[in-house]
Amino acid sequence: KDYRDQLNKFKPDLIAISSTEDMWELATMVIEEGKDYKIKNKVPVIAGGVFPTFAPEICIQNNLVDMVCAGEGEHALIDLCSRLEKKEDYTEVTNLWIKQNGKVVKKNPMKKPVDINTLPMIDISMFEENRLYRPMAGKVYKMFPVETIRGCPYTCTFCNSPDQMMLYKNNAGGGYFRKKKIDLVHKELKHMKEKYGVEYNYFWADTFLAMNKKEFDEFCEMYQDIKLPFW
Repeated sequence: KDYRDQLNKFKPDLIAISSTEDMWELATMVIEEGKDYKIKNKVPVIAGGVFPTFAPEICIQNNLVDMVCAGEGEHALIDLCSRLEKKEDYTEVTNLWIKQNGKVVKKNPMKKPVDINTLPMIDISMFEENRLYRPMAGKVYKMFPVETIRGCPYTCTFCNSPDQMMLYKNNAGGGYFRKKKIDLVHKELKHMKEKYGVEYNYFWADTFLAMNKKEFDEFCEMYQDIKLPFW
């Protein structure tokens, strides 16, 4: 009910859902709950994330999913939203599989990985404050995830990162492993601490210690200014 009420209040022009493999069943349930709004307002649904990236042919089969984003979505979503706003054709948007009238009509090529040092800081103002609270070691903290690295240089067999590397190597010329500049990480950490009162940081990285000694020293020096526990 909360979700349906939010749809009717916010009136989105696009419903976008991100999912891992183990969350796909829940994702389809969420999409189903918005079925009436989608059909009544002719609003497209796009699925992205790890599972749609590696199994787009499965995700696109859902009768309420109109598009699948295979790969990173930062540029694709901006392009898609711009075209939707202008009521332009969006079947050529990179990274997207497009379905029309129940059939897949386009499987667009993947674009090169985004430069994570040019991305804007995450705007969390639209989320409820409760979204930030998480348990850690028997206590509840206001916690925030901060991206330091995207991708991973290692090839562990249990992980999807090597597949991400191969996917981008074969389809977009490689370059999936990237590091965010320490000064940008510091700026984000300081902003979240001072503006939102973050008490605990969660470093969102496949391999947090994939740093050389110089980078690690820079991180340690930078974090002395933050002085918050992290994991």
